[in-house]
Amino acid sequence: MARAKLKIVSVSSSSKKAGKSSLASHLVRELGADFGLKVSSGGTHPTAKTIISDQDVIERNGTDTGSLVNAGAKQVIRVNAPEGSLKEELGRALSMFPDNGLIVVEGNSALEYLDPDFAVFLMAVPLDEFKPSARGALSRSDLVLVDGTGGLSRYDRDKLASALKTLAPGARTLLFDDQTGRENAWREAAIMARERTE
Repeated sequence: MARAKLKIVSVSSSSKKAGKSSLASHLVRELGADFGLKVSSGGTHPTAKTIISDQDVIERNGTDTGSLVNAGAKQVIRVNAPEGSLKEELGRALSMFPDNGLIVVEGNSALEYLDPDFAVFLMAVPLDEFKPSARGALSRSDLVLVDGTGGLSRYDRDKLASALKTLAPGARTLLFDDQTGRENAWREAAIMARERTE
């Protein structure tokens, strides 16, 4: 679906509070990304707008889209598609961006229809809070960042490493359990994304 000239970096996560929006904003800043796209699916309001590009709404402080703008994205769009219409709405939203440039796409469901140049997946402890869309996003990832600040025993780490080899066979995995480790992992995500998009 994505046009060849638009470079795509995808950010997805295991759960709602895993830090996906913060990582997406970090990548916009570090990569000098031109654009941002926040994608959600399964909205239930039939009269709600599915594509939001109104800058007054997009730039609101405290929102995921506002964070992408504050990180330096020149154009940000939000897609909130009802069940069954994500592919069409995602295509419409992508057509609103210029052909050239780099876009950071935040959202698990976007990976059902995109073929990004680089995909990073952020996991957070506890690991039993996986969103339904997370497993598919995990399998498409190039890099898995595991936030172990919630506590992981050596047994759990080994078990997780083994499971990730099956669930995300082509992905590199980085585990961190403190602020310094997080900064290093996010720096590595930016380095890998830059290599894949230049």
